[in-house]
Amino acid sequence: MKIGILTYHRAHNYGAMLQAYALLTFLREQGHSVEFIDYWPISHQQQYVLIKSIHGTGCINKIINFISDCLTIIRRYIRMQKFNQFASNFLELKSQIKYTSPHSQIESGLYDYIIVGSDQVWRTQEYEGKYVGFDPMFFCQNVPKTTRCITYAASMGIISLNDQDRLLFQQYLKAFDTILVRENSLKELINSLNYDADVVLDPTLLLTREQWSKLLPQSRYHQQQYVLYYELIQSKEAMAFAAEKAKSMNCDLLIMNAQVHTLPRKNHISNASPIDFLHAIRDAEFVVATSFHGTAFATIFEKQFITVGLSKNADRVQTLLQHMNLSEHYQTHPKSVNEINYADIRPLYNKIKSKSENLLLSALTK
Repeated sequence: MKIGILTYHRAHNYGAMLQAYALLTFLREQGHSVEFIDYWPISHQQQYVLIKSIHGTGCINKIINFISDCLTIIRRYIRMQKFNQFASNFLELKSQIKYTSPHSQIESGLYDYIIVGSDQVWRTQEYEGKYVGFDPMFFCQNVPKTTRCITYAASMGIISLNDQDRLLFQQYLKAFDTILVRENSLKELINSLNYDADVVLDPTLLLTREQWSKLLPQSRYHQQQYVLYYELIQSKEAMAFAAEKAKSMNCDLLIMNAQVHTLPRKNHISNASPIDFLHAIRDAEFVVATSFHGTAFATIFEKQFITVGLSKNADRVQTLLQHMNLSEHYQTHPKSVNEINYADIRPLYNKIKSKSENLLLSALTK
């Protein structure tokens, strides 16, 4: 079977690249011929340019952006190179992007199936400060009629649709033979529009701890025992909890950031590669995260953890933790939680993992 994957495979985001790797790896292990449909629109590319000040509006903003660019350019360049290296080595991406327009046409005969997802491929978009809504590429609007389209763990992030977007979303869903999503709230929305949808695991959870560990060095990420705080969404409460947790456990505190701060900060790691991200979680004594994928990998590596303060973004974490009877490990305001006995969790995880695999593989045989 020839399969093309449409997802955020070039985003310099740990979760985005690792879920892309996971789906590619899982499908290839089933014997399929799989590659990414290398779509990366100009609006997304501009998020990762080294000098961003030209995109600012107003003289003051341009000056502020220019100063920030100058202070962070070396650290951002190092980070960028690490993500590009991962994309080249593990996702087999070329430096030249093939499709850059939402209206790019996928050639006939390339794929038997196209899989859309995972990650927030169905979120509405803004470009240069203007609202542009859904990206039609992620709804298979530009593919040959002979190519079948399904979704796997597609996500919309925060669901907030106006009447026009809701109607367009309903029309776009006609393109898919099977709809598999990541969150309960999105399943409920799709069901309300008279389409069937099932909830499945994020692709990162289709691979085992042993499979992920094969990518990592045997040496420890940090010589001393440590608590890892992975900060995707900034949270003073999460930071304070992580610091207190490290102190109570007599551990070092390591803080891994999803972005480069204007000035370097003590114990902050802002230019880690996707491999470093996995490595740091694997060797941590405890994980505090303000991130879905920080949570996902904490469960994969069977870590004690707590996820904090995602606000309107919480549904994806809550859906995942409900599967494993770990709902108390997501908290709006962090507090101590019971220790996780992963011997009790594994059967629940294996059950939803098996269901997710079967739904995906059966969708490819229809």
